Amino acid sequence: MASTYITILAFLIINNYILLTINGFGHAYLFSSITIFIALTLFCNKAWEFVTICGLNLLAIIAAYINGPRLNISLPVLAVLIVVFSIIAYVSFLVVKSYQYKLKNAVDNVMQLNSNLIANDGMLRQSREDLSSLINSLNDIIYEFNEDKVCQNAWFSDLTKITVNPRAFIGKKIEDVLGTDKAKKYNEALDYVIQTRLSTSFDFMSDFDPDLWFIAKVVPIFDRNGAYMQRISLVFVDISEQKRYANALKANEALLLEAQAISKTGNWWYDSITSEAYWSDNLFSLLEIESIPPNISKFHYYISLIHQDDRKNAEAYLSSVHQITQPQFEHKFITPKGNLKYIKIIRGDLLQADDGSGKKIFGVLQDITEAKLSEKAIKVSQVELVEAQTIAKIGNWKWNLTTNLLAWSDELNIIYEVSAVDPRELNQIRLLLKYVHPNDRHILKQLLRKPENLKDISQEYRIITPNGNVKYLSVIIGKLMRRDDGTIRKIIGTLQDITERKQAELDYRQSESKYKLVLETINLAAVTLDKNGNVIFCNKYLAKLLGYSQTEIAGMNWMEHFIPHDLKDFMTNWFKNNAVEAHFINPIICRNGEERIISWQNTIIFDENGDLRETSSIGEDITDQQKARQELIWAKEVAEKASKFKSEFLSIMSHEIRTPMNAVIGTTNLLLSENPRPEQLEYLNTLKFSGENLLAIINDILDYNKIEAGKLELNNSPFNLHQLIHKIKQSFHARITEKQLYLDVVIDDGIPEMVTGDNMRLSQVMNNLVSNAVKFTHTGGVTIKLEKELINSTTVTVKFTVTDTGIGISADSFGIVFDPFMQDKHVINNDYGGTGLGLAITKRLVELHNSTISVISELHEGTSFAFSIAFNIASKTTGHQPVTPSVAGFTLNLAGMNILVVDDNKMNLMIATRFLKKWNASTDEALNGEIAVNMVNNNSYNLIIMDLQMPVMDGFEASAIIKKSHPDIPIIALTADAMPETYNKALEAGMSDYLTKPFVPETLFEKAAKYYNPAVSVNQ
Repeated sequence: MASTYITILAFLIINNYILLTINGFGHAYLFSSITIFIALTLFCNKAWEFVTICGLNLLAIIAAYINGPRLNISLPVLAVLIVVFSIIAYVSFLVVKSYQYKLKNAVDNVMQLNSNLIANDGMLRQSREDLSSLINSLNDIIYEFNEDKVCQNAWFSDLTKITVNPRAFIGKKIEDVLGTDKAKKYNEALDYVIQTRLSTSFDFMSDFDPDLWFIAKVVPIFDRNGAYMQRISLVFVDISEQKRYANALKANEALLLEAQAISKTGNWWYDSITSEAYWSDNLFSLLEIESIPPNISKFHYYISLIHQDDRKNAEAYLSSVHQITQPQFEHKFITPKGNLKYIKIIRGDLLQADDGSGKKIFGVLQDITEAKLSEKAIKVSQVELVEAQTIAKIGNWKWNLTTNLLAWSDELNIIYEVSAVDPRELNQIRLLLKYVHPNDRHILKQLLRKPENLKDISQEYRIITPNGNVKYLSVIIGKLMRRDDGTIRKIIGTLQDITERKQAELDYRQSESKYKLVLETINLAAVTLDKNGNVIFCNKYLAKLLGYSQTEIAGMNWMEHFIPHDLKDFMTNWFKNNAVEAHFINPIICRNGEERIISWQNTIIFDENGDLRETSSIGEDITDQQKARQELIWAKEVAEKASKFKSEFLSIMSHEIRTPMNAVIGTTNLLLSENPRPEQLEYLNTLKFSGENLLAIINDILDYNKIEAGKLELNNSPFNLHQLIHKIKQSFHARITEKQLYLDVVIDDGIPEMVTGDNMRLSQVMNNLVSNAVKFTHTGGVTIKLEKELINSTTVTVKFTVTDTGIGISADSFGIVFDPFMQDKHVINNDYGGTGLGLAITKRLVELHNSTISVISELHEGTSFAFSIAFNIASKTTGHQPVTPSVAGFTLNLAGMNILVVDDNKMNLMIATRFLKKWNASTDEALNGEIAVNMVNNNSYNLIIMDLQMPVMDGFEASAIIKKSHPDIPIIALTADAMPETYNKALEAGMSDYLTKPFVPETLFEKAAKYYNPAVSVNQ
């Protein structure tokens, strides 16, 4: 028992004091100490032992916490852990005590049951003797009945107290005395005997006293010759005592079964003479056996389930169990369900035969699996402890002051890099001092000079191993063991190799010094704060910025002294919630009250519990940049307002210019279509040319504004590239013919015809370039060339080149040729005109295609513009190609169409209706949207041409109302507003198409003809 106490004490000292002290309550060591503490409490058999272990454990942990050089756990958390695991240990102790108590009770109950069984057996024998005596003395009640179930006689003892006097039954039937319900069971038995002439019996509870039980025996009466006398005897025997004994026996048996279930035991016996074996129900349950297979004995079936490792020894033990004296045997057992269990066989008393040989042996089987697994867990914990000490480079030593011998573990040999030696051969001082660094010898000498003062002492020193390695060691005096007189007889301690930790500390200090040196030399603010926001370090740059010295700032609370009031709570919560942001910009308050804006990069350092320990921040003073940024934001807002104003101005001016332009150009087209006189034709053509030039200038200005505002987007769709280039050539036929120039088109055969892109913007680019080339060329001509640069299965890159033999561009104008409103002053004069926007727009459109345009020119020799665009290759389509009808040479017919024209400008109404009527359409007019809505509700129209900006009700609102009641009527927007947002708004209002004023008659016809249901009649 003493050795057990010493072992427990040693575990507490080593694990719960020494290791925790050395490792500062590291998680692994704290978990190990808790596990050891709980495991040790399992060895307690008495309450005082448990209390003593808890007390010693508490003292060891408190001592470790006080003496630990570096703690990894706070005191509140440690206190909670001590309380929680003390409670767990106490619960475990109570559970063990409970199982011990239940086991003891179960054994006591078994013994008591055996005594009760013996006593009950004696009482039963006595009861039988008493019963015979009572029967002989007529203590039983005997009735005689005839076949009519009438009582003839009754025999009973007058000394027996009977509720109903048996004499009351004589001459009567049973129901006459007891009633029909109570007499039923007796009459049924009498009827059975009368019919079968066979005896019967039944037991029953007294109808008058629930504590009394009787057995009724109904027997037919025969004479000596065996002749039936037509009489039946009914004997009532009191079996109340037997009933009580039987119930007590069942209760005791239930207690025995419960005790066996709690203790996981089952009883058995074996008769060596008859080879008969008995297993209790609990034993079957414990072994997880439902039934014994046929043609095999219980013994052999049990042997077959024993683990292969133990089967031979178990069979030998059980075969001679009635002869050997070994009381117990343990083995592994594989249940039929495949579970591994540890079984203990306990042999009981041996019942002797008459010749003295063993006849029957009794025993118990106990499931000890949990205990075995616990033992294994403890062994594993011990192995893990040794392994942990090896990993941690910790060895233990013992100094016996009586013999002056020093003993240490093998780990110390590894630490000292020496082979194993017998410590008894060396003096302890020489052993410890042999390899100590010369500069640290005084540490050990001072430590070992007075052993009585060594308790709870830890020292660090260096050694030089035989291999020449310098190591740092930590020696801890853990336990002083004293004699009864108080003198020290033995000292126990540990020795740990802390070289790696020391080297890390040295490296850290060196790195920290270098880090601070770097921070002192950079022109950035640097500060380190602890978990409470107090300044640990501040570099010279930040101190100078704040107006303090570094010494003054150290220890000051950063939030209280340097953070504006509105940010204090916000930034204080960072430290409380471990939520410091990695990057943050905030102002700081200088000593003179000035605020400087700093952009911080924060580095957060956490402790072992995941809580914030300190932050290191490097910041850049961005006060000037912030001011500049605010000025840029203001300038940007001003520019955006100016851009918006410009867009609105251009939209208004476009509308105001296009409206009269529509009247001028529309009237000109009407006059030209009415066969004017030759002298009038020249004036009308001049007027039309001037109007179209003015319209082109307006369109260029709007397009350039759209591009500058970023509102111009490409609209990609499949188109025939070859056909598009030839149409552009055809559109310049009249001008080329007039100036007697040539216009050639050269297209690489490898370029696919059908591609996907924005054909309208490509046409605009090519028209601008060809138009300029024709304008500035007087002799020679213009060449349009398309070359294949790159092609694969899905895309093709085409290089477009427009070359002319015109006046060229001077070399010093190459830099401005693509600038808006800029022209070459060396060659451009009033004869050419223009706004200087064409090439600027062309350049922007090419850039929208993710490309660039280049120019090659020589003054008076000609100019060449080139750019490349990548197209997706579209699948070739066949079928109907839309034909754009023209006025010259064709008869345009919209006969049968009923068209409503809505515009607040009467001139615009007149021009649109004149052209529609020329094409045989029926027209109505409305001056605003409200009139148009009423006319649509009262008339049937095939098409509505709607102006957008009108008084009373504009075109957007009118179109939305009309579409609700007449969703199938197409509506074409006719407006002088060419801005893209207006186009989108019109489509959202439900309009089907869009036509910009001033319009070309052919375009108006094309738009209207799309909604001509019978089909357009085009006659050559």
